[in-house]
Amino acid sequence: MQGIYSKLQLVSIILGVTGILGGFVYTWGTYNQRLDALENKEFVINQTVDLSSIEKDIKELDNDIDIQLQFLQEQIQRANVEININKATLEYLDAKLLEMKQKNNNPLLNGLGL
Repeated sequence: MQGIYSKLQLVSIILGVTGILGGFVYTWGTYNQRLDALENKEFVINQTVDLSSIEKDIKELDNDIDIQLQFLQEQIQRANVEININKATLEYLDAKLLEMKQKNNNPLLNGLGL
């Protein structure tokens, strides 16, 4: 009885190894078939592509960018004008403040009530 089990184990091992090898051979055949299909495929190298719609979109985007750039430049010019006005105002206020400080530090004017 022990000999029958060992022979059955040996047969099952041989069948398993044969099945595994068969799977490898099948997979190898599938890969070779795919490679053959790719090798036999004809490729078109000189194919023309219509880019007119893309060029149109690029021109529209370029026009939009130009309009936005012009708007931003106008905003920057307005901001620069406001900055210059604020600078001049600050200089004027600094001069007035300095004048008031000098007026208050004069001991001769303190007694006159001016």
